[in-house]
Amino acid sequence: MPHPMEAYLRSQMQGKYNQPDAARQDALNLISHYKDLKPSIERFIFNDGSSKNLVCLKGTIPVVYKGTTYNIPVALWLQEAHPQVPPLCFVQPTSTMQVRQGKHVDSNGRIYLPYLTDWRPRSHNLVGCVQVMAAVFSEEPPVFAKPAPGRPPPPQAQPYPAQQRTPYPGQAFPPQGPPTTNYRAPTPYPTTTTQQPPYPSPTGTGYPPYSGYPQPNQMSVIPTAYPPQSQAGMQQSKDTKIEDSMIKASLLSAVNEKLKRRLKDTLAQAESETQALRKTESELKVGQEKIDGILKRLELEINDADANRIMLQQRNDELTSEIDKLQQKQDNLDVDDVVMATTPVYRQIVTSFAEEQALEDTIYYLSEALHKDVVDVDTFLKHVRALSRQQFMLRAVIQKARKSAGLANVY
Repeated sequence: MPHPMEAYLRSQMQGKYNQPDAARQDALNLISHYKDLKPSIERFIFNDGSSKNLVCLKGTIPVVYKGTTYNIPVALWLQEAHPQVPPLCFVQPTSTMQVRQGKHVDSNGRIYLPYLTDWRPRSHNLVGCVQVMAAVFSEEPPVFAKPAPGRPPPPQAQPYPAQQRTPYPGQAFPPQGPPTTNYRAPTPYPTTTTQQPPYPSPTGTGYPPYSGYPQPNQMSVIPTAYPPQSQAGMQQSKDTKIEDSMIKASLLSAVNEKLKRRLKDTLAQAESETQALRKTESELKVGQEKIDGILKRLELEINDADANRIMLQQRNDELTSEIDKLQQKQDNLDVDDVVMATTPVYRQIVTSFAEEQALEDTIYYLSEALHKDVVDVDTFLKHVRALSRQQFMLRAVIQKARKSAGLANVY
């Protein structure tokens, strides 16, 4: 049974996207896995001021943070070259939330992930992108709840999940943009000309309220980043007594953060080495194809050479046989008698041609002698002038004789 949104996506993508079928199928797979994401056509404004109407998949994705599931509002913009290029991903907080700038989210809500930086059309898709996004947000939430208006903020900010006093932001994890230098230029936060569909609100309008959203009248029961202090705990802090469980939790948290940082560094190094190995593999495949082509050409040339060798051997045998036959018939042959013409005109042509060729050879050897400094320039010019004059006269005689004999002109 076709998806209800398939006809809508087909009509909106046809003629606008380079690969509408692949882009539509990728979007349908995403909204099938995440029911809260809905497609729409909205205008996206780029850094250079240009704007385009693009397909936007907007809604919430579930993120588990410290055992509690939160629904994080996001928007994925599919570019016209999708799936050849990665989507433009943003966090879109509601009026009760605020963007938390971090290693993967900037102040405008733009999301940066290695999955997007290393996007490959055949192995990457929108479902995998959202899964990686949820895994990253489970470690570092991209939004937190704003304090209720008119109420002083509590000692610890209420979480959406709660904004904890972690080392970030600071020198350990400074805010940053794209994680790699080859990341595409970040685009501004998307603005739309159409009214955005409402996100969950405490009054129940729009989408039904989600369990992860902090309600204004439930701020006291929202799960906090740290366990609430009881009266006994407050008395123990006054007496400067720390329970073993708190020390253990603190140590486990510190070790967990350190292991996560080391795991991320190891994963980044492994990805870099994998990219280098893939590049080397592609170069080796190209070289192998070239070598295969060279081997095929060599094989063809060897076959041609063998055929030519066999043909030359046959011709050599034939010529040897003919020479033996001629030697057996007549050992003493007079060349002049063999080449003697039958008529005076033909005899004149043959004689004049032989003399002209002899003069040509004489001029050639004179030039060789000049190059080797056997004769000087004056002697060379003197003899060449005389020989050229004779050669001209002989060629004129040959031309006239061939014309008289009805032969074609050779000069």
